[in-house]
Amino acid sequence: MGKISEHVFRVVNSASLAGWYKTVMGMQVTEDVSAKTWTAFYPGEGVKLVFQEVASKGTTYKSNRDSCYWKIGVTVSDVDLARDKIMAAGTQVSVPNQFLDVGYLCHLADPNGFTIELLQHTFKQNFVKPIPDPSLALGQTAVIGQITTRSQDIEASLGLYRDSLGMKLLSIQDISDYGFCLYFLAFTAENPPDQDLTSTKNREWLWQRPYTTLEIQCRPGQKCVPMDKEGEGVDHITMEVEDYANIMTKLKADQSNSSFPDPDGVQLKLKSASR
Repeated sequence: MGKISEHVFRVVNSASLAGWYKTVMGMQVTEDVSAKTWTAFYPGEGVKLVFQEVASKGTTYKSNRDSCYWKIGVTVSDVDLARDKIMAAGTQVSVPNQFLDVGYLCHLADPNGFTIELLQHTFKQNFVKPIPDPSLALGQTAVIGQITTRSQDIEASLGLYRDSLGMKLLSIQDISDYGFCLYFLAFTAENPPDQDLTSTKNREWLWQRPYTTLEIQCRPGQKCVPMDKEGEGVDHITMEVEDYANIMTKLKADQSNSSFPDPDGVQLKLKSASR
């Protein structure tokens, strides 16, 4: 089975940023001295965040709604508790709200400006407060549940991620009130509870998955600026796939570095899935 294995960022002060993810977000961190990288992650099946050190004289990262990249999402059982813990550690977080019939959520930015969404396992009206765990930074376990990108042409995106790479489409969420639609894909053998992928019954189930999904926001006429290749920013997303050689041949991708952009400029790197 394939998986989304690494989400790689180019950053200044990688050690400090990794320290923030450890202290404030409760992730485990490791250092690779030879590669000049730090890695942050929650135990389990979710993606690992890799921070590559870059020169401080380069451009700094600024979130841009026209970019093909948006955010990561951290899923938890109690968003209010997670927010309180993060605020107490000195980081500002927006006020949580039940966003339509999508989820109970709020947003923050890490010290380098990368956006993080906190997303609750259940809708606000279905929330049952769990017993906090004082040993954990957020008072509870957490998963990097989403990497969110943007697309101008969802059919082209699905043609790559679903049809070529073998990801499964798990949910389609039409947010027409705000002019966009969300598509969620993952490397998984699981099926959502309702075969109708537009059903709201699938959403709380989706927020409780132990693995990372790819969330693609598609807005008609949306401009998608490809990822920058210099300075601070998102470097690439690493995906492990089955039948690696055939996929690379089919995509006519450069097998010398296994890296290529998706139709909207999101840089991907493929590896063969370990068995």
